Amino acid sequence: MVFALLAKFLLKQPLVVQAVVLGLCTGLFVSALAQANERNPVISSTMRLVLIWGAAAAVLFYAGFVVESRRGRAAVHDAPNWLYAVYAVVWVFGMAAALFALLGDGGFKVAALAIVPLVLLAPTAWYGIRMILHRAPA
Repeated sequence: MVFALLAKFLLKQPLVVQAVVLGLCTGLFVSALAQANERNPVISSTMRLVLIWGAAAAVLFYAGFVVESRRGRAAVHDAPNWLYAVYAVVWVFGMAAALFALLGDGGFKVAALAIVPLVLLAPTAWYGIRMILHRAPA
């Protein structure tokens, strides 16, 4: 039950907050994957990866939701299925990136980039997977 409350907390935030959180998590996952075989990753390149990929993911997420809301498909309290799918896909990608980084030369130092975002997105991803599987077809 607490897991579902944490998921609903993120999903009830304004769209900009959701986009920023999802973008930063995506940037951290990409950075962990890119730096997986680096024993001593450079901070400047890591930050550049996080900011570029995070901004791109946040803008695409925000733009997609705005297009959905203009079409009248996205209600205020009922998110579309693709929103849940995005959270789930990003979370699964983060799991793969963390595992790849952990098994690579970077080890736990690089895998740590993905741990906090995984914990942050886990409730929302699981809630999304549950909503996708249990939502009636339209």
